[in-house]
Amino acid sequence: MKRTFLTQLATAALLCHCMATGLAAAADSVTEGLTSTKDHGVVSVVSDPTLADGRLVLKVVAMNRTQTSASFGPGNVKITTATGTPVKLMSLDQLVQETTAAASTDTKVSGGTTMHSGPMMGHDGAGRPDVSGYTGGNESMSGMDVNRTRAVAVRAAKDDPKLQAQIAALNAAILHDLTVAPAAAAGGQIVTEKVKFARKEGHDLRLVVDFNGEQHEFAFAAPPAR
Repeated sequence: MKRTFLTQLATAALLCHCMATGLAAAADSVTEGLTSTKDHGVVSVVSDPTLADGRLVLKVVAMNRTQTSASFGPGNVKITTATGTPVKLMSLDQLVQETTAAASTDTKVSGGTTMHSGPMMGHDGAGRPDVSGYTGGNESMSGMDVNRTRAVAVRAAKDDPKLQAQIAALNAAILHDLTVAPAAAAGGQIVTEKVKFARKEGHDLRLVVDFNGEQHEFAFAAPPAR
């Protein structure tokens, strides 16, 4: 599931151009697109139709309506549940680490696993198991070096062209710290950690985007799980 989520995220096309040129009136749901217009800027957001591995994937675009440049980035985006519990965003480094870990796991699985038999347990004269001389729990795994195996798998994964393409796509799609020129628009994707709600809490989210000295607020129901 995690590998599928990361692959879909890495290959998803940005909607920045469409959202920046359209910046249409707010729709009924975040999956259709929501827009907030204020004196200094316009912010549009649209989410994937479903949560990806329990995570919310949002595309956020900000348009600068002033005559001076404005800064914009992940630090300007805050998400909470209806009760105020923060929903943290994942950094690019975290996403890259997960992508690499998933690729290295696939490499280890495809490479096969070698099984090593442990010491045999003896029996006493009555045929009952005799554990007095059993030392299996104290012996190292003969012929196996787990750390070395893991390191080799990670190195092999990093050399995989498909993995490099996924990481490049992630870097291109994710929202970075950037400067929005006057009368221009820019943005990218944000990915939250797994969204968790309290037992009796409604599945509603609140998004606040701080841009150009103004706060753009959005309230919407969380997309359903995939």
